[in-house]
Amino acid sequence: MTEPLTLLTFHCSVQDADMLSEAIRTVSHGPVHITEKTVRGWDYDDASTAEQVEGLLRRTALQVIVPNESVTAVIDTVAQTKHALPVRWAAVPVLQRGRIA
Repeated sequence: MTEPLTLLTFHCSVQDADMLSEAIRTVSHGPVHITEKTVRGWDYDDASTAEQVEGLLRRTALQVIVPNESVTAVIDTVAQTKHALPVRWAAVPVLQRGRIA
């Protein structure tokens, strides 16, 4: 039986993505997947002034699969890393995974 795994997703500002992905790599051996996102909405708590005017948030999603016992360490590392705008996160259990060749 394999160890239980969790998919962690962090949504951060574009300018914070490099620093946060490097911080994640210090506590996780898995690859960090980086995807740019455009979010339409009015979530002003996370928006810069320009984003508030446009109603368009530009974010980066950082995803990494980690053993369940590493989840807290990765989240704590991201929380302790300097970032310009708030970072939202979600943790989802990985039920199955594989590689199709």
